[in-house]
Amino acid sequence: MIVNTSSESGLGHWSNSSYAAAKEGIVGFTRSIARDLGQFNVRCNAIRPRARTRMVNRHAGALMQRGWEVLRWPPMGNRWGPDMRSGMLDEVGTFVAWLCSDAAHNLNGRTFQIGTGEVGLWSEPELIRSSFRAEGWDRAALNNPATRQYLIGDLRNLFGPKEKK
Repeated sequence: MIVNTSSESGLGHWSNSSYAAAKEGIVGFTRSIARDLGQFNVRCNAIRPRARTRMVNRHAGALMQRGWEVLRWPPMGNRWGPDMRSGMLDEVGTFVAWLCSDAAHNLNGRTFQIGTGEVGLWSEPELIRSSFRAEGWDRAALNNPATRQYLIGDLRNLFGPKEKK
């Protein structure tokens, strides 16, 4: 059993894009190892622990809060996490031990969040919608209003400056 450590930061972390990229790369690596070694009964899963470490300090917390005040979106991924509390490392360790046990023998290539009293299974990426064009895609076809509406829908920049009312 292999357990890799990722982070909720991989979902998108304001002011720390290199860390976010590295942590989400671990999730892709986990899925690939699970596919490669699953046939040999080797399981590989990833955890996104919530734990108070030296990386989570007042300075980082202040930056995240500032991101919310200025940009009005959560600092990591698409949601706010609960406040950090003591005892979280025990939760993480207990979950990893369980993940390595026979009780979790059928879990492979999955990503879990653990800590602050919460355990969660993250969904796998999926194609939301697609369109086929036998002659291939060019700019005119991509700019067709019906195509844009079907494939993309709302074209607002979710992470840009908020529009003034």
